[in-house]
Amino acid sequence: MSENKLCLGTVQLGMEYGINNALSRQPTEEESFAILQTAIDEGIACFDTASAYGSAEEILGRFAIKKFPVKVISKLRANVRPEGASVVAEIQMSLNRIGLTKLYGYMLHRAEDFYLPGMLHGLQLAKEKGLIERIGVSVYEPQDALAAVKAPAVDMIQIPYNVLDQRLAQTDFFDLAQKNRVDVFARSAFLQGLLLMEPERIPPKIAAARPYIERFREIIAPYDFTPLEAALLYSYSHSGISYVVFGADTARQIRDNVKLVEKKEMFAECYQALRGKFSDVPREIVVPSLWG
Repeated sequence: MSENKLCLGTVQLGMEYGINNALSRQPTEEESFAILQTAIDEGIACFDTASAYGSAEEILGRFAIKKFPVKVISKLRANVRPEGASVVAEIQMSLNRIGLTKLYGYMLHRAEDFYLPGMLHGLQLAKEKGLIERIGVSVYEPQDALAAVKAPAVDMIQIPYNVLDQRLAQTDFFDLAQKNRVDVFARSAFLQGLLLMEPERIPPKIAAARPYIERFREIIAPYDFTPLEAALLYSYSHSGISYVVFGADTARQIRDNVKLVEKKEMFAECYQALRGKFSDVPREIVVPSLWG
C-alpha cells in the first residue's frame, strides 16, 4: 500500500491522553505494538513522538521501529538549555530511546524556544552531524506559525488545525509554507476528541463548546458523514497540509481511519460547506491547555 497523508501520533501510547479516550487508560505495551504494526500494515509511513510523551519513545524502540522504512519525528523536551551542545545531547538521547541513528525530523516542542537562537543553532548542528534530516517547530498560535514559516532554517511546522480551529486559514500561512517548501503537519483533527463527543456529554469545563459542536453536526448531517469522518477528512482534504497527525487507542481505530480517508473525493462538497464557518470560535475552546 502506498504512503498516505496520515501520520500516527504516539502520545496515547506513552501516557493516558484525551477527553474521549476509547480505553479510558493507556494502552498496554502489547496493545501499543499492535497499533504500531497495524499502522505500518495499513501504509502509514510517518510517526510522530516526543520526549515529553511519557514512555512513547521507548515503546517505539522496543517495537523496533528501526526495522521499517518509515519517517520518525520527535521533539525537544521543555527547559533544555538554549545552547547547541545541550540540544544535540537531547536529540542523541531520543535516538537512543527509539533505537535509531537518524531522525527524519526533530521539532522544538514549545514555540517560545524558537525565539532562542541557541535552540535553532543546536538543531542545525544536529543536522550537520547527520542526526536529523529536517528541522521543525510545533506551534499553537498563528503568530508563531507565521514567524516559523519565514525562518530559513525551518523545514517543517506542526500546527493545530481542525474544523473549529481555522485560524491559520485566515492568514497567508499556507501560501508561505508552499513558497518556502515547508512541510505542514496538522495535529488535533479531533480536537482531543471534543469534535467526536455527543453535545450533551461535553464536560462542564468546556460547556461553551456545545453550540459549536451542534453547529458542526448540523452542517455535516445532509452529507451523511459521521463526526469522526468529517473531522478527519476536513484536515486531510486541505491541499496545504502535508500530513495529518492523529492518535489511536486501538488497532481498529487505525484501520477505520485509513479506510475513511479513501472517502476524500466524496467529501469535497461537505468540505466546502465547512470552510470558513467557524471563524468565531473563542480561543478558550480551540486551545485545549485553556480548558481548565
